[in-house]
Amino acid sequence: MSMMQIGARPPKGSRPARCRRAAALSVLAIAVATAAGALAAGTTVDLPASGGAKERVLYLPAGNASAALIMFPGGNGIVKLGPDGSFGAGGNFLVRTREEWVKQGMSVAIPDVPTNRSDLFNYRTTPDYADDVAKIIAYVRTQTKAPIWLVGTSQGTNAAAGAASRLTHGEIAGVVLTSTLTREGGKPQFKETVFKANLAAINVPVLILSHTGDACDLTPPGDAERIKSALKSSPKVEIVMVSGGLPPQSPPCEARAQHGFLGIEPEVVARIAGWIKSNGR
Repeated sequence: MSMMQIGARPPKGSRPARCRRAAALSVLAIAVATAAGALAAGTTVDLPASGGAKERVLYLPAGNASAALIMFPGGNGIVKLGPDGSFGAGGNFLVRTREEWVKQGMSVAIPDVPTNRSDLFNYRTTPDYADDVAKIIAYVRTQTKAPIWLVGTSQGTNAAAGAASRLTHGEIAGVVLTSTLTREGGKPQFKETVFKANLAAINVPVLILSHTGDACDLTPPGDAERIKSALKSSPKVEIVMVSGGLPPQSPPCEARAQHGFLGIEPEVVARIAGWIKSNGR
């Protein structure tokens, strides 16, 4: 298990230097904002899904991509993806960091909920949803030859693990589980956990990453060893714990807290991207 401490603040410079930097950063910010707006649009496609439904997917390409990531947000799975690539519900860790992954040289695909479902609760580890994921993989394959990874956060880890356990050998290169859902909640929609998937069938490298301060009772960091023990066929499983960030701005099981790596998003993305690059094929 490795530990990463994040959150050091650089020393302040002199007033004139700060003014010059502020002016330069203002110009840079305009350029970055313009580029980010173009990047955020990406390409949206409506793919076929189980039961005759459609699933809208945003695809953001990276030049000479080292990997292609299919990302599964948590909660109910609804991201309100518009045809222009905008998100009506974009606070999830993976959704709000989508451009950070592209900066790391990784293409990104983010699916919305299929049109015949109101949410993804208790559905992510089913054969039907694995079939939907396979269709996303097939689409991504038409866009890039980069190895494909499944990346989930919170409830989205159920989707990543569920699909990975049902895919045939060679379809994906690996799996990343962040703030993994390991405990059932009291409400009916919280009965699916990552252990509902056949973890023993996953035969690709797996990274398990959590925040030491994650206070969500459904995703305790201490369950990482249980997950690792269940991944009996994976050639490599690594547990990474991170710390630091900002004080919570949401309840503990929501995205604006340690559960969603608030305040350390770029560093966490870089840490995961580095692991993917060193364990890809």
